[in-house]
Amino acid sequence: MTALIRVNQEGQFSEMTDGDAVANALPVGDVASHDQITQLLDQPIVRLQVDGFADGRGLSVARQLRLLGFDGVIEVIADLLPDQLPMATASGIDAILIRSEHALRCEESQWRRKSGDKNRFNYQRSVAGG
Repeated sequence: MTALIRVNQEGQFSEMTDGDAVANALPVGDVASHDQITQLLDQPIVRLQVDGFADGRGLSVARQLRLLGFDGVIEVIADLLPDQLPMATASGIDAILIRSEHALRCEESQWRRKSGDKNRFNYQRSVAGG
């Protein structure tokens, strides 16, 4: 099994100690209904497995969990890119778990620089009311 690196909202790396992280993750492709998301609300931690950096479903599921009042930890297992950290944070994701090989290509310094872009990605405001 490939080692995972945990990237927090500030872009800091730490080694992942939970060897079962991937085995216990929910593939976002398996989330087919709102009811499945609401079933996660009583969990202390939700790990979402995403196929790749181009799959935005992990961000959407995380956002829906937060809108429903989920106050636990949300982690996404995917080789996202440092540019996606502000969007992940805005979606309510607490950490991104990336493969150690990916961490060699996308170094911690890149993640830390992008963590300061808090306002770069925002969900669109409603056009209703202004």
